[in-house]
Amino acid sequence: MSKVLFLASFVALALALPCLASAAPQSPGGELQAAIARAGELRGKAGDFMAEAYFPGEWIVAEALYAEAGRINAGGAGDAAAAFDMAANSFASILRLTIPLYAQAREDEIMMVRDGLVAAGARASFPELMGLADRAALAALDLYEAGDYYSARDSAAEAYAMFQILETTFGAWQTRREIIRRGFIDYARDNYERAEAVIGDAVQAYLAGEFPAAMENAIEAQARYFLVLTAGWAAVAERSFSMARAERYAAVEARANVAARVVFEEADLFYETATDSIRMEYYREAAELFAEAAVLYAYARVSTLERRRLAAEAIMEANRRIEERIRAARGAGQISEE
Repeated sequence: MSKVLFLASFVALALALPCLASAAPQSPGGELQAAIARAGELRGKAGDFMAEAYFPGEWIVAEALYAEAGRINAGGAGDAAAAFDMAANSFASILRLTIPLYAQAREDEIMMVRDGLVAAGARASFPELMGLADRAALAALDLYEAGDYYSARDSAAEAYAMFQILETTFGAWQTRREIIRRGFIDYARDNYERAEAVIGDAVQAYLAGEFPAAMENAIEAQARYFLVLTAGWAAVAERSFSMARAERYAAVEARANVAARVVFEEADLFYETATDSIRMEYYREAAELFAEAAVLYAYARVSTLERRRLAAEAIMEANRRIEERIRAARGAGQISEE
């Protein structure tokens, strides 16, 4: 769906409309009631489209005119019908300016969610489901352009709800793919199987237009897949912890904490941070940090052993050269054999 800017089109439409509600010719006795009804209707419409939020200063003025018309009517002094007409015209002006802003805000809400879904690849994964939401958004645009603002408002709200459902469902689907890729299903199989069922229910409810049920099922599927993923990462973190602890013990046995102190202390920092992550149940971070620690402990140990090997070889080579010199000196008679 190409992004259509509502604002320009609706400003033009608003300026073309002389008034959103006009009163038919009334008898003198009916003028007041018609003016009261028109003012109340326009005031209600302006409120329904959040005019107060968009034009707070103008809204205060219109409300003051409306209240003053009420006082004139109650006191029986002055032209109450004219006062209510003035208030009605004020609300009408605000409403004409509010409609395009309200429409643009609803479009922005929809496009923000939709753009995120498209960027994440949801359109490729769920083309049919995305197509339904796109058509709902376009229907809202058509209704706004036709001047059917209440229907347009409801249609835009429905389109926004559809994209939110897709956002939640696609998030659950992405978690599902990670679970499968990492082989985590068996760490919480009951939750996985329940998530598989409810994500299917979410899609069916969405296709049937039962959006509250679709969102409820999508949220449950997302939560259950997350539990499976968490269980998998917890198991990985436990294995990584065991590996890091074993490597640390071996490094200390090799006295790498002395011979390779800088690397060993860096490994300890990873180890301690990973332990804190375990306490906070950040299992993925903990698993990765323990793995880093294990690698550094192993490096410290191996480098320490390698230094010792090289030192031992150097000593052996030095002894060999000394012995050769001694033998050479003896052969030359410079050292007596006793």
